[in-house]
Amino acid sequence: MPKQTQIDADVVIVGAGLSGMIAARTVLAAGLTPVVLEADERVGGRILTEEVIPGVPVELGAQWIGDTHERMFRLAAELGVETYPQFDDGETSYDLVGSGVLRESEFHARFAEELAELERVLRRLDELATEVPVDAPWSAPEAAQWDSITAGAWYDAQGLSQVARTLLEICTVGILAVPTAEVSFLHLLFTIQTCGVTSELFAESEGGAQTTRFVGGTVEIPRRLAALIADRIMLKVPVQLIEHSADSVTVHCRGGLIARGRRVIVAISPTLAGRIMYDPPLPGMRDQLTQRVPNGSAMKAFFVYDEPFWRTDGFNGQLISDVGPARMSNDTCIPGDNHGVILMFLEGEQARSFGRLPEEDRRAALTAELVRHYGGKAAHPEFYVDGEWSDRQWTRGCYNANLGPHVWTAYGPALSAPIGVIHWASTDTATYWSAYMEGAVDAGERAAREVVVALTD
Repeated sequence: MPKQTQIDADVVIVGAGLSGMIAARTVLAAGLTPVVLEADERVGGRILTEEVIPGVPVELGAQWIGDTHERMFRLAAELGVETYPQFDDGETSYDLVGSGVLRESEFHARFAEELAELERVLRRLDELATEVPVDAPWSAPEAAQWDSITAGAWYDAQGLSQVARTLLEICTVGILAVPTAEVSFLHLLFTIQTCGVTSELFAESEGGAQTTRFVGGTVEIPRRLAALIADRIMLKVPVQLIEHSADSVTVHCRGGLIARGRRVIVAISPTLAGRIMYDPPLPGMRDQLTQRVPNGSAMKAFFVYDEPFWRTDGFNGQLISDVGPARMSNDTCIPGDNHGVILMFLEGEQARSFGRLPEEDRRAALTAELVRHYGGKAAHPEFYVDGEWSDRQWTRGCYNANLGPHVWTAYGPALSAPIGVIHWASTDTATYWSAYMEGAVDAGERAAREVVVALTD
């Protein structure tokens, strides 16, 4: 039997992702003592930066913040992490519904009417989303109707052309990381409402969600947060059981560590939170919820070249395609470094299917796609790396949890409401920019405020 070790704190926090560490910092600032228990060997959760070659960090996890991500800009400034704008000069390359590869100007000229259709539907989504209260989506006037259909079914009913419908699917899967046939239409509207409008969700230029990156990599944010509370973080201690009473918690970890406190914040995705045992058991409503909020499926693949040759040809490094394997890409070069870096996204079904292939086959298929869009130079990268999040033991998917039909209306109140001394925090529970780093900060701060109020009143 492993030897037991006990640690005491006011607040036990499960998970050293962004929500968990923000919660810990907030609790500490209020004069309470936190302890953070992390199953993985690193901090950061769904943030993961790897330096493939010196000076070239690539973001296998969260990468961007957007212009309205005020909490993240403020946090970066507080931690001394500098930012820089996402490169966006040049044209996007398209290959949709048999069009062949077209430059952005050609695509827009050929499909102007179809793009106008798409814009009409996006504006309608914005209008409907305003009727969804972010703190209680199930109370929207049409919640029952919207939650009974999928986002894909609603899209299909809009009479869109094939081009417009395909673009809408690609953009939405790029946000949710699941096919639209798997997610509730109410959940889509909730996501839009937490982020403002569709233009902020889908745009990559000014006003969008992917306008800004971090010098040194996104990992600088959790790394510097961890440094502030380093003596209160325990790594490689998977939580197995949370015993709770009216005024205390005892958290049991694999390996014999026991953490005792007055409150616990479970700062991991609802799916993973549902895999912890609780004594006494949680209400059935909460358990039923966690059986119905799967994480998305996402893979990122990076190609590193000796130079960003696509820029010379007037491209911005972004492609949009239904041919695949990747549906979208980005130029992710590092300012001040001469290498060219292209990131290719495989999300939803693409991540699931191509994630099962041997890496050499996946790389070959992605290389062929880049060659179609950017020419023969794309066939000869200096380095390649990819990663699929559902394979990661302590994450089991990205970017976020998605609610299918009837989940919000039947189980929504159980998503973030505390259960006695147990509180919940992760970007999946946020009411502002849910599924983004901004949402993770929002959720961590909210859960910490709940605890501070409970323990200091």
